[in-house]
Amino acid sequence: MPAAGARVGRASGNDVVLHDPALSRFHCRFYFKDGQALYVSDLASTNETLVNNRPSPDGRLRAGDRITIGETVIKVARDAAGGAAEPPPASPSPAAAPPPLPPPPPADPAGAAAGGKPMEIDLGLDREDGFESARALKPKAPLKARLLIYAGIAVMVVAAVGLSAWLMKPRAGRKPSAAATGGLEIHYEKVEAGAKNIFRYAMALEGGTLSVRIDNLQDGQHVSREKKTDPKILELLASSLEQSGFFQLVDEYQGLAPGVWDQADLTIVVNRRAHRVRVLNRLQPDAFKKAREEIEEFVRNEIGLYALALPPEKLVEIGRNAWLTGQKLYDEREVRHDNLARTIKSLTEAESLVETLEPKPDFYEKAIALREEARRMLQAKYEDYLFRADRSIKLNDWKEANAHLQVLLETVSDRSDERYDKVYKKLVDVQRRLNRK
Repeated sequence: MPAAGARVGRASGNDVVLHDPALSRFHCRFYFKDGQALYVSDLASTNETLVNNRPSPDGRLRAGDRITIGETVIKVARDAAGGAAEPPPASPSPAAAPPPLPPPPPADPAGAAAGGKPMEIDLGLDREDGFESARALKPKAPLKARLLIYAGIAVMVVAAVGLSAWLMKPRAGRKPSAAATGGLEIHYEKVEAGAKNIFRYAMALEGGTLSVRIDNLQDGQHVSREKKTDPKILELLASSLEQSGFFQLVDEYQGLAPGVWDQADLTIVVNRRAHRVRVLNRLQPDAFKKAREEIEEFVRNEIGLYALALPPEKLVEIGRNAWLTGQKLYDEREVRHDNLARTIKSLTEAESLVETLEPKPDFYEKAIALREEARRMLQAKYEDYLFRADRSIKLNDWKEANAHLQVLLETVSDRSDERYDKVYKKLVDVQRRLNRK
């Protein structure tokens, strides 16, 4: 065992790789504390690390201890750096007591081969490479040559830093990502697969635009949505995700579940701080579950894909109710200024609920046609009142301009709509002038 310790698991990045299917990719780590005492530390493995059949998250090891990881058992021959081997603990039954371990022979491969005696196996963990002896014999270069080399390295480092800064600088005409502007960026994929079906849910939030894709092979559902989101809502979501504990999780949690593939892969970037966590075939940690549920709730509120898990007859029932509500709001469009916007929302919901069904219900095409008519009417009303407001502003009739702009805010109502933002800015300026009077 090298002085720096060694990591054990299935992944090729470990110091010791064991092909044991019951092991985690990075299962445990052996190390020396204070340079002498031998310890083992579990790396959040699925099946834990057992010392003498007891869980040991981080425990001291002694000669004779048996460490169980997956289906592999490791016996401790020495419990300190450079220490001598000790026999295992005596069994309660004298008849079953194992013979004491012989002391390790000198590291003499030739003698061991000839005599057939057991010998230690060097895994090569404490050797950096095979050229140590040659490097020790190689004479040092002259001082002048070494100084030139050091100067060349310094110039290369400075050039690399300058190049990195230049590459990270935003370019003209190129829209910076959410991470570059100190905002929120999310990439999330959930895959549930078995012998009968594959369900995939993928969402991305980047540059303030939310996009979602859902595929359900068994039901033949393939749905995509995209929407521009309200920056104020994203600020609240980013703050909540930062406090969820997600950024304190390790990179991967993996379990064993024969015949299924249940994976959740989540990446969150908040104010240039990025973290990715993947959970496969095991219960999700509480912090991961909290962040994941909050993101899914955000998507449902923004896009409304909550009903894909319902049976077709239930989808038709809910969709028909949304269609009837949209009709009623359209008929009452003169009662309230926001009824056209509410009409569009209800009819969009009716369409999204049944768009994956075949054959389509009778109200499907009617809902789409009425929604487009409501959109045209809302745009005409928006342009009419905006013209009135601008004319009042030119005449310095701030009170009249304020009234028209208030009607516009009620008419548009959706804060993520660019028209709402434009009207709101005009209204702030008009009210500031009114307050001066």
